[in-house]
Amino acid sequence: MYKFLSIFRLVFLERMTYRINLFMQIISGVLSSLIVIFLWVAIYRSAGRGIIGGYSIGEMITYLLGGGLINTFILTTAENSETSQNIQEGSLSFLFLQPLSPYAVWFLRDLGGKAFYFLLGLASYAVVFFFFREYLILSPSGGFFALFMVSLVFAALLQFLFFEALSLLSFWVENTYGIRFTMRVIMEVLGGALIPLSFFPMIMQKVFLLLPFQFFIFFPMRIYLGKIPINQIIMEFMREGVWIAGLAFLNWMIWKRGIRQYVAMGD
Repeated sequence: MYKFLSIFRLVFLERMTYRINLFMQIISGVLSSLIVIFLWVAIYRSAGRGIIGGYSIGEMITYLLGGGLINTFILTTAENSETSQNIQEGSLSFLFLQPLSPYAVWFLRDLGGKAFYFLLGLASYAVVFFFFREYLILSPSGGFFALFMVSLVFAALLQFLFFEALSLLSFWVENTYGIRFTMRVIMEVLGGALIPLSFFPMIMQKVFLLLPFQFFIFFPMRIYLGKIPINQIIMEFMREGVWIAGLAFLNWMIWKRGIRQYVAMGD
């Protein structure tokens, strides 16, 4: 446990080193959420309807704020770039000398980064939450809120495994940044960060819901708003578990094959 806490502490200290970059990242995340919210407020007012696409204006603002918090401070801020850097720079060799496996170090650092940005996001979004407090909707029950928190844990794990698989391609690809950036953009759209997936045409919804991206934002926010029955939540958790298991196996396969050809040279 001391090793785990030490890694968490180091991650928090590292994130606080470049304060200007950190501040700009927070501001950009909050501003992007505000722009989308004001746009949807204008859409509701011009439409003259209280409900659009099955969402009231309160539900939509709650969805966008919650989704913005998840998207900016949990998912898209952690792309597992350290994995690529360790492989490309040869510093992976140093990790083999540590008391924890490289994979455990990467996972704990990723988890620490997510915890840091989530706590920071709650603090920075507090002003936005206060400004739109009249529109915000609480989860219908404590049970739904508890399941919502569980879905965030699963989403964080799924995100780590997804981007870790892309980062491990550094064993063969010189730079994986372009791949990770492209997938991050795809993840934001197909994950429901911009709009709920239910606003897309039905045929596109069916395709999107087959993919794992809905579990990042759309699925957790549907749970929070109580828009999905309990029995269906359990079924979706099982599907998400299959994706997690599949990605974990894929990570293991890529790691085993990649480490066989890993070579580090230096002075």
